Amino acid sequence: MTVIECVGNGRARGRAHGEHAREMIHAALARWREGTSAHSREHLTANGLLATVEASVPDLAEEMRGIAEAAAVPLPEVLAYNFMDQQWWIHREHLELGCSVLGQVGEGGVFLAQNMDLPDFMTESQVVLHVSPGHGPDALVLSSAGMIGLTGVNDAGVGVCVNALGMLRHNEVGLPVATVIRGALAQVSRDRAVDFLRRVSHASGQHYAVADARGFHGVECSASKVRDSTLPGSRMVLHTNHPLSNDDIDLVAERELTDEGRIADSKVRMDFLTSHAVSARDGESAQRILADRSAPLCVTPRFGRRTQTFGAVVFEFVTTPPTARFCLGLPDREPWITPSWSEPRTVETR
Repeated sequence: MTVIECVGNGRARGRAHGEHAREMIHAALARWREGTSAHSREHLTANGLLATVEASVPDLAEEMRGIAEAAAVPLPEVLAYNFMDQQWWIHREHLELGCSVLGQVGEGGVFLAQNMDLPDFMTESQVVLHVSPGHGPDALVLSSAGMIGLTGVNDAGVGVCVNALGMLRHNEVGLPVATVIRGALAQVSRDRAVDFLRRVSHASGQHYAVADARGFHGVECSASKVRDSTLPGSRMVLHTNHPLSNDDIDLVAERELTDEGRIADSKVRMDFLTSHAVSARDGESAQRILADRSAPLCVTPRFGRRTQTFGAVVFEFVTTPPTARFCLGLPDREPWITPSWSEPRTVETR
């Protein structure tokens, strides 16, 4: 397991991340360069994404600067790496939908679970960030070395899981997904997290499942609309990669994803989650569902597709702070670990 302590203001958190994961960051960026085009990487830092981050969540811009400084890598590369979803949708690179979310008020309380599916070149860069800003809640965040976050939960009892919705319209000067996730995790309640999601601009189509001990609130965000997909306090949330409520559709992307079978694949996984949700009574049963390959929820590269399940999470809201379980890799192969919120941690690097 790799757990990185990120303590203090944005620049200090980033420096801690960059210093302790320097070798992993260099290896991750080398694989990313091989797997993506130079044109898209350069464009991501030449448009308005960074200015939006500076205006909306400036401490996260500082965190990315700190990562670049301490890891001794160019800031534009760290920025572009963190703007991953925008590289997918603006430049149509690795246009392969993935990620499955399942949450329920079960016998033992509320849980929220997710498989995070990403391009296979990101494998071996998995980390857990323990974010301690000092002026807000701590968070445990699944991430890739060099990235500020993919999905997570905070010690105030708010969890956030995500699904890319490539059919929805995008905005080249919106707020990138990683910064939206971390911005939501900086909030002290589910209602405030959803309010944050409603008031920021969004660079790409995304579903955010926000959970606490009371239940769930799911919202689908596009360039110009935020729509509820799961009503506040619902006892269940299920989502894959096609919109359930937001009609702000990018017709070109919809046609492309449909022709390539991505939407059909998303609906197969959604049907599987729907039929198996009744058996998901607690976090452990959710782990078994996430490890299933028949839908497939647990993804390995297939012919013409480079997506792989990067990791998985299960957050249980029985206590405050919640219990956070992470699998750093394929959930049918790799062990699940449960980092502590308060005990001293040993930082490891691979």
